Amino acid sequence: MMKRLVEWLIYLVFTLFIFIVLWKGTAYLWEAFVPWNYKTDIVGLFIVIPILSALSFILSTLVFQYIKNS
Repeated sequence: MMKRLVEWLIYLVFTLFIFIVLWKGTAYLWEAFVPWNYKTDIVGLFIVIPILSALSFILSTLVFQYIKNS
């Protein structure tokens, strides 16, 4: 029970770390190439953030599966 809880917490922290890295990279590209107005802010809020969240969970799951298999 305790082992699963610790594993789950490590998974969430790792997912948060991946999300922060993706967020920083997206912010860098967003500032460089996307004009700043309310429409692009809405796109970022409702499309980009959910995609980054899903991608961070997927990458974290793949990394944990790779670690368990090796």
